[in-house]
Amino acid sequence: MLTQVYLPFIGGAEKQLAAVLQRLPAYGIEPMVITRRHDASPVDDRVEGVPVHRIEVGRHRELASITYTLKGILALRRFRPDVVHAFELRSPSTTAVAWRALSRTPVLAKVLRGGTLGDIAALSRKPSDRMRLQRILRKIDAFAVISREIDDELAAEGVSAERRLFIPNGVDLDSYLPATPTETTSLRDELGLGAGPVALFAGRLEREKQVDRLIEIWPRVRAAVPGATLVVVGTGSLEESLKAGAPEGVRLVGKQTAMRPWFAASDVFVLPSLAEGLSNALLEAMAMGLRCVATEVGAAPDLLGDGLGSLVPVGDPDALCSALSSALAAAPDAALAQRIRARIERDYSIDATARKLAEAYRKLAHRPAQTPA
Repeated sequence: MLTQVYLPFIGGAEKQLAAVLQRLPAYGIEPMVITRRHDASPVDDRVEGVPVHRIEVGRHRELASITYTLKGILALRRFRPDVVHAFELRSPSTTAVAWRALSRTPVLAKVLRGGTLGDIAALSRKPSDRMRLQRILRKIDAFAVISREIDDELAAEGVSAERRLFIPNGVDLDSYLPATPTETTSLRDELGLGAGPVALFAGRLEREKQVDRLIEIWPRVRAAVPGATLVVVGTGSLEESLKAGAPEGVRLVGKQTAMRPWFAASDVFVLPSLAEGLSNALLEAMAMGLRCVATEVGAAPDLLGDGLGSLVPVGDPDALCSALSSALAAAPDAALAQRIRARIERDYSIDATARKLAEAYRKLAHRPAQTPA
């Protein structure tokens, strides 16, 4: 696994990768991670039983990219994997393709997100980057596709359907079982959320997530749904300014290691991002059976279609306010919650993700299939 960031840093991508790595050995896959070294963590390490090799790259952006590739190739030469899985189309995929040219090792790449802030868009802004993108797309053996948005972008770049494999992010269904009404009431008391309806945002507190815009419209939502509370889970560069300007009914609770209690105490999950890949928080919320309101980006249209949630245009505060108010004011609907949960059970379990990845690795490496141990 070639990636830019890995544990101990915890984000959606890191949580997803760590969860998959724990399941791959059951299919006879021996995973290891090559990543950048961002702190004092050991160069050679084991994290939750998985070997991790960290590369020192420095702080200069252009030199860091070149250093990552050169040192990444040396690490790959040392470990000699049967398959390289690159997470992102920039440095990880550049490194994987370079190693493929030297060793003929097959490469699977995951495009982390699409849209205006996505991998393909980032490598399409300058002629030199565009040339790099075209080479990467030609040389990679297969792509793990997590949304129709990304699938359409790859197709538009000439990547054949045979190389586009639907392997979305997954969620641990046992860890995110829907809450009972009694549990929800108890958790609201325990977390100090009061008796009114609760909306939850969970993610990085950065501009692209648009949580600042969400907080700006909250007084309007609260006027329409008196007593409603917005809970914001996460950290980031906007955290202090958001805390300073938070209006009544908004609680910023920082980083939370245990997310299920916050989902269980909520009525609605909201994701107002400018761009996404496939939000792990959205998967977790849906596994809990929550109503969801999200912008029409990334995999949200795939997940929330057929009346399973509310989709709003990016940058439309009126639509976001209306959808949130309606969702918070709606009566509990057990049948809808079951349909939402069933959508995740069908295509987005973490075990299905691990199985699909293992199948892809074996096919690329020309190894026979293996059932779970």
